[in-house]
Amino acid sequence: MTTRNKTRVSGKLVLCLVSMLATSGVHAEDISNLKAMPFSGFVDITSLDELANMVVTDTKVPQMRNSATQNIAVLRSEEFEQQTTYNRNISELMLYTSGQFVNVLSRNDANWGSYAGLGPKYNSYLLDGVPIDSFADPMSLDSWAIERIEAYKGPASVLYSNYLSMDFAGNEAPLAGTTNLILKERIDTTLTRVQAGYGSYGTLNGRAYHQGRQGDLSYFFGASDEKSSYTQYGAQNSWLQTVDAPNYNKLKGYGKLSYAFGRNDHVLSFFAQATDHKGDMGRPNRDFKHAYDTFNLAYSNQFTDSLHLQFKAGDRTYDRRFGNDNFPVSLALTSHDETRQNIRPLDLTLSYQHAENALLTTGIDRQTVNYQTDSISIGGVATLQNSVNAKSSGVYVQEKFQWRDWVLRAGVRHNTINHDYALLGGMVPATANASWSKDLWSLGARYNFSADLSVYANAGTSFMAPAAKQIGGTISLPTDNGQLPNPALSPESGLGEDFGIDWRPSQTLTLGMRGFVNKVSSAIVDNVVSIAPSQTRAANAGSATATGFELDIKQSMSTDTQWFANLTSTHTLIDNPTNADQSGTSIPFAPDYVANLGLATRIAGDVAVSAYYHRVGRYWDSASRSGRLPFGNYGMLNVRLQKELMHSTSSRVGLFIDLNNLTNQRFDMPWGFRDPGFNAFAGLTADF
Repeated sequence: MTTRNKTRVSGKLVLCLVSMLATSGVHAEDISNLKAMPFSGFVDITSLDELANMVVTDTKVPQMRNSATQNIAVLRSEEFEQQTTYNRNISELMLYTSGQFVNVLSRNDANWGSYAGLGPKYNSYLLDGVPIDSFADPMSLDSWAIERIEAYKGPASVLYSNYLSMDFAGNEAPLAGTTNLILKERIDTTLTRVQAGYGSYGTLNGRAYHQGRQGDLSYFFGASDEKSSYTQYGAQNSWLQTVDAPNYNKLKGYGKLSYAFGRNDHVLSFFAQATDHKGDMGRPNRDFKHAYDTFNLAYSNQFTDSLHLQFKAGDRTYDRRFGNDNFPVSLALTSHDETRQNIRPLDLTLSYQHAENALLTTGIDRQTVNYQTDSISIGGVATLQNSVNAKSSGVYVQEKFQWRDWVLRAGVRHNTINHDYALLGGMVPATANASWSKDLWSLGARYNFSADLSVYANAGTSFMAPAAKQIGGTISLPTDNGQLPNPALSPESGLGEDFGIDWRPSQTLTLGMRGFVNKVSSAIVDNVVSIAPSQTRAANAGSATATGFELDIKQSMSTDTQWFANLTSTHTLIDNPTNADQSGTSIPFAPDYVANLGLATRIAGDVAVSAYYHRVGRYWDSASRSGRLPFGNYGMLNVRLQKELMHSTSSRVGLFIDLNNLTNQRFDMPWGFRDPGFNAFAGLTADF
């Protein structure tokens, strides 16, 4: 069956499903309605059961999960503590979530995976609803600052804008979904936590955290420091070949202040994080030094029972510096490359509750970007290679209302993106600027047979302009690692559709199924041109289509034992009539399946055990049939053991042991990366 026919079949299936529901004659009791919660103060009046089912990503204000038309997977802070620390990347907390392939290349590199069959740039990341970089920021942020993660699956391009990153894979669009990292807000208990650990490769780690409250002021702050000799994380004789241990040191500091103006639904907050990451890649002149600074300012106010306003602003600074040599010919220094990027997002949202069970969300957002890259000679002379300013502005409106057991949603966005090119690839470009405007839409519906059984369907569009990095490249010498230029790139547009079923047959068992169809026209893909040196070039690859499904099961067998399993199966296809080498191939970085199995329980001696098995099918690193390489077909088992050593009314001390990649699978990853295999880490955590 062709992809076009599959898309038609899936569309007909959704229509038939909706038609059957509308005429089935089954009318359950109405679910909790949309207006039940004061948006910021919902914690005060909500039961624990209701609180566990609240989400904010769906409408930017708290809503019951079964009022969201899309599937939202929620991971809470207590679940973070059950997982091992593998590559120290927050995106790995979502490793065992269906619908995505998390592929962190090393402790010093980004996640380069896929979402619903699409590449890594089709799922945006948010920090408290404000865009961040899905590649750089998960390497920087600390999980102790986060209360929970909401993985919003399916098109989210109406309420949430693209992120105009010029680094890594370029701009990021929420076509396949968005991942919202939600910071701790209101602090009710004073807590101090310290942790110290030691593990493989001489890894030393220390963390400290404190939270408290003084009247209407809630606060937390923390820091961490990790040093390691690490080990070779590249394939033999690749550009990552080492001659010594690739040492690194990562230092983080962060904090947040939240002030409630006499009530919990009128709050001003400020969050700041700074990360200093430096080291070398195992050769004397392959040093790196990165600095990431993240700031969030948020103001929210419930003016009336029906009217809520929130303003959010952010500042993200990325400063990345690499040393280059001429390996394997020579280990001598040839140059340094430096990338500097500053992105400032703003969002103003007004939420209006009306007609008893309807919620209107409208707002404007804006981003400004400054992006520069330098090539620095052996003598320290810096030559500017790329200099770009960009901005994005959008206006959006979404209506969501409940009628009996139906929840219906519709929204539109108008977005304009402008690029000003002062320098590309070391030269003044013939085209000094470019701009694009696009109207986007999103529709969704959910039908609740009961509080335990519901079906849903969604569709929406997205738009992505080529990034300056993809147009101008990042390398100054033919032997450098980085991105080759392609000034002929065109923008791309996308359409995402999904439908699914959520079912809870009993209080302890939940089941879910979601099917999806995502299509990108004029898809911009990164093709691997060379492994040594590591070089890629972005190219328009005609159309790219991903179809697939997710299956989820989760069961709580007792207070001490829970297990889950999920499977994501995906078929992808690139259709490019003008390039036979890129027609009929697969979307890069999208495995044909990903399966997860997890168990958390207690064994003798009151030891808590959490074990996770992660299985990945076949995937490719390029859309080029002649140049691509196969990856995947591996399984990985991670286990965490935890034991409480001391517990009193005022303090608690516990031991944890992480056993990563127990079966020692040294599988290859794109661009010459390789998993180093089994490693362990152990530590003590004290709360007081």
